[in-house]
Amino acid sequence: MNSPELSAAAGDYLSTAMGPESVLWARASWPYNCEDFALFTHEAPGALLYLGVANAEAGMDGAPHSPEFAADERAIGHGVRAMTGLLTHRLTTGRRVRHGG
Repeated sequence: MNSPELSAAAGDYLSTAMGPESVLWARASWPYNCEDFALFTHEAPGALLYLGVANAEAGMDGAPHSPEFAADERAIGHGVRAMTGLLTHRLTTGRRVRHGG
């Protein structure tokens, strides 16, 4: 389960920094989605974020583990800038998350 505080903080920051049209708020995804991230959140709070790499105009569906998987690699730069900004924002604002508290 995503940390509600971390998820909200990331979504709020990214909506402001990248534009609200750049953030899709999902209530849930299918269980594990081929990832074991959920198991790590039993040890420390975390938030799983997805980078959208689909490009319908170019015929790229961006769905991992799909036989038709194709990613628009231009998304990588956006993801790096977004996560670098989020990390810098969290470090400079001094926001800390207490585990179990």
